[in-house]
Amino acid sequence: MRRIMIFAVTVAVFAVCAAPASAIQSVQKASATVKPNVAGTKSNPQAVSLTVRSYFDTIAPDLDAQVQFATVNGQVWFTKEGLTNAKQFPGCTSAKVFQDEKTCPSGSKVGSGTAEGIGIGLDEHVKLTAFNQPNGKGVTVLVVGESPLIIREVVVANLKTLSGDPKYKYELTFGVPKNLQSPAPGVIAAIKNLTLTIPVTYLKKSGKIVKKKGHKVPYLATTGCAAGHWFGKYVADYTTTFDSAIESTQTVNLTIPCKKHK
Repeated sequence: MRRIMIFAVTVAVFAVCAAPASAIQSVQKASATVKPNVAGTKSNPQAVSLTVRSYFDTIAPDLDAQVQFATVNGQVWFTKEGLTNAKQFPGCTSAKVFQDEKTCPSGSKVGSGTAEGIGIGLDEHVKLTAFNQPNGKGVTVLVVGESPLIIREVVVANLKTLSGDPKYKYELTFGVPKNLQSPAPGVIAAIKNLTLTIPVTYLKKSGKIVKKKGHKVPYLATTGCAAGHWFGKYVADYTTTFDSAIESTQTVNLTIPCKKHK
């Protein structure tokens, strides 16, 4: 089965682009929309929706020079004043998502989106569906495409809670399998444009929204806005070869304006 897709998960933040790395000339960018941007508090977190976009304005400088590239690894850092209650939500294993996502528990689907993979002679549009991992350990993204390649694959992003970091609370780490970096003979695929939305979602049991201490339990929330904005960071490693050798890295530092809860 032919497969494509390099998944890059970013965080709730506004884009600041990185300088080009030496091995590739294309410049990684990212953006995000958080609604509402009025922050909650630690005692009363504000549920939010998050739409993230990872993109290149153009990858022509590389493809015109017959240079293909793909993401090998990625790390995303989430703002200190962000909150996820993923551990409390139903989860679905990556194996079950890959085999048949319709068998995943109700409430484990947490987001959806689209992406465009490009290599020399290849332009593929795919659909993305995000599922919460069991015990809130991260997110599994199902990638499905129909043309020109038949695609069905998953990308697993693992979540880690940080301690003592002045800016960030969570780190999300993912690796891209080789068969996704090179979905067809002679092709190394870059993701030119990826958009993923996680809507406002509340914990439910027996079809009813669960409340704790009088408050609904959201999948994503904010707890403050001390600096007037939220922080984030995305670091990606790229390869231009079929053996996944890392040849360059780009870092995107991110901020998004926010307002304090009145």
